[in-house]
Amino acid sequence: MKKIIYTLLAASALFLGSCKKDNDNNPDNGNGKDTYQPFTAGSEWKYRTEVDLGEGGLIADTSVSTMTAQTKTINNKKFYVTKTVDNEGTEETYLGLNNSVYSTIIHDEVTGMDLEFAYLNETKAVNESWETLFTIEDPDGDIQARLKTTIKEKGTSKTVLGKNYSNVIHTRVETGFKVNNNWVTISYLDFYIAKGVGMIATYGTVQDEQVSKTELMSYNIK
Repeated sequence: MKKIIYTLLAASALFLGSCKKDNDNNPDNGNGKDTYQPFTAGSEWKYRTEVDLGEGGLIADTSVSTMTAQTKTINNKKFYVTKTVDNEGTEETYLGLNNSVYSTIIHDEVTGMDLEFAYLNETKAVNESWETLFTIEDPDGDIQARLKTTIKEKGTSKTVLGKNYSNVIHTRVETGFKVNNNWVTISYLDFYIAKGVGMIATYGTVQDEQVSKTELMSYNIK
């Protein structure tokens, strides 16, 4: 189970999801500049990520995500395609805005599952939450799991790597498992998303210990 926790956490923190269930490939004319995730083709975000999984020490990397002019339909929802380049190569990342819910698709290498990771619903009030439930197949018995997203702050400001951002929403996504009919939170990610910019930072915690952080170094919105 520990590998599952770390895989979900690292994958979501890095925003590096690849999904094989695509059935559409069309240009899109939306730009999303008035939203919490711009979608204009050519827009670019550069991040620095540090992950400490307790196995081999600290892993540090930088990545550059560039929005393309393509979209894909996944599970009947529209996702915008970005190309993300880091030290390991280039991957496609899918970001969606459907019914006011911002999400990404992550592929969990341990479980082989493609998960929609909803990290923001701007219509929700502070302290409101929503859940995504799923089942993880395991040789020792299926595991009931959930992603629970809570709005922690709205309309705040946040300084990341010396730069101050306004109109920021802070959300927390908890990864939990059902144990003896009770939900137990194992890890969570704190997201900070700035209007007109996108994700400016995420901080990942496992069992009350911070194990990852991803922070925006620079950006260029077209």
